[in-house]
Amino acid sequence: MRLRSVLKKTALALPIGVSLIFGPFLPGESRAHAGFFSDFYKGAKEISELPGEVNELKANYEMTQDKLAEAESTLEAYRAQNEALMEQNRELAASVTALTEAQQKREASARKTRILILTGVALLAGYFILLRVIRLLLRR
Repeated sequence: MRLRSVLKKTALALPIGVSLIFGPFLPGESRAHAGFFSDFYKGAKEISELPGEVNELKANYEMTQDKLAEAESTLEAYRAQNEALMEQNRELAASVTALTEAQQKREASARKTRILILTGVALLAGYFILLRVIRLLLRR
């Protein structure tokens, strides 16, 4: 019985072993590729390209830092210019206020002068009219 079981196992294992050993050399058989070598090649290629990508990333990082520094300096320049313009705006507002007050004082002075002149003319005219009226009344 043992011989039979050994023969059965051998009969089953022999064709499998033969096909594994001689299968790749048979012309009609299609072979499946596991892709070990292509995967290894792709992995090695990616690893060899990593330093170039790291250098490119470093260059981009440095360029971005330069742009950031330039933007910060531009921002500081704009901030300083803005402060100067705000100070100039305050000075101009003070000048406008002073000029407006001076204009109002001139207009008030001119109004007072006109009123004074008109009052003087009216008093003078009233004096002459009153003298004429008194002369007329005294003549009758």
